[in-house]
Formats: sequence, C-alpha cells, structure tokens
Amino acid sequence: MASQILIMAATKCLCCGRPLRPSRSRVWAIVFFITCWMAFFIAEVCLLAGSVRNAYHTKYRPYLSQNPPSCETLRKGVFGAGAAFIFFTGVFSELFYVSYSKTGDGFLPRDTTGIRMGSI
Repeated sequence: MASQILIMAATKCLCCGRPLRPSRSRVWAIVFFITCWMAFFIAEVCLLAGSVRNAYHTKYRPYLSQNPPSCETLRKGVFGAGAAFIFFTGVFSELFYVSYSKTGDGFLPRDTTGIRMGSI
C-alpha cells in the first residue's frame, strides 16, 4: 500500500499533473498504470481472503483440541498468489514510473490552443 501511495504521489496519479506529450511512452504509461492497479487489487484480495479463511479455520479449533493449528492449515497457494501479485505490482509500478518519466521530455505548453497555420 505504501509503494502505491508513493508512486501515485510522485506521478500525481496520472490525472492531476502536467499534460503529457502524445507518444508511445504515454500509451505504455497508461497501460502500466491500469495493470499496476489491477495487480494491486488482486494481491489485496488474495491476502485478505487468505487471512479471513485462516481465521475461520482456526476460530473454533482450540476449543476442540489441545494443539491449536498453525498457519500451514490454509492452502499455501493463497498467500503465495498474494505474494506473487505484490511482486508484479512492484514491477508494473516501476515500469509505469519509467514510462511516465519518458513522456515528460517534451510536454505540451499550456497556451497551445490548437492547430497552427503556416504561411504559404
């Protein structure tokens, strides 16, 4: 969560900053922005579902037996998938920041009103 806040604050969430020059880097920045948030959402859902399911499985076990279960009771894949998507979020965030920083080389001036006509 902290890395997402840091990246979005540095890039001004791609919507509140300066206008970007139309280029291939801008397209990739938008693609990585969307992919980064999708991977972050999936990672949060996996970790939340894993912790809820683990809490559900371990809630009544201490009353029924002497040895309370460990976290290994839950499928290993749920937390593993969450960790993998956290890694992918970091990779996509880095690619988003690199693509975003490449678009800032020649940004559009704010006083540009449209197509300029040249002399014939």
